[in-house]
Amino acid sequence: MSQEKLMAPQIASMMGDRHPLPARRWHANGYMISIASSLLIATMIGVFFIGMAGWTPPESWQSRADLTVTWILLTYIWVQMGSLILVGAGTKNQMWLDALTSIIPLFVIFYVILQHYGGFIVISQFQVNTAWVTAYTMLLDVVIDLGVSVMLSRQVVEVGGGGVV
Repeated sequence: MSQEKLMAPQIASMMGDRHPLPARRWHANGYMISIASSLLIATMIGVFFIGMAGWTPPESWQSRADLTVTWILLTYIWVQMGSLILVGAGTKNQMWLDALTSIIPLFVIFYVILQHYGGFIVISQFQVNTAWVTAYTMLLDVVIDLGVSVMLSRQVVEVGGGGVV
C-alpha cells in the first residue's frame, strides 16, 4: 500500500454522499469585532464624560464604582486582544482599518481631558481619574492594533510559492 497524502475534498469525494463537507457558515472576523467594540467604547466615553459631566458616585459606592470601571476597561482590552488572537486578525488592510478605528476612542478621551483642563467641561474628580485610566487603556489598544498591522505589513509573500514566508 502506498501512502499518499490526500486533501479533505479528495477524501470527501471518495466517500461519496455519505459524509458531505460541512457548509461554511458566516462568522465574525476578529477585526470586525475589534472595530465594533472600539466604536461602542467611543460612544460610551462620550456619554459618560460629556453627557454625564460632573457625575460622581455616592461615597458608599465609590470603591464599587472604581472596580466597575476597572472591569469594564479590562473587558474591553480582553475583547480587543481576544478577538484578534482567538477569532483571527484580518488582512493587513483590514487591520489598518481596525487600527484607525481604535484611535477614535483615544481621540474622544483626550478631547475630554483637554476640554476639562481648558475649563470647557467640568467633570468630577472620579471622572478625571477614570479619564486617565481610560486614556491609558485606549493607548494600549492602539499600540496592540498598530503592532498587529505592522507585523502583517512586514510579512513577505513569495510569488508563485506557498504563500507567506
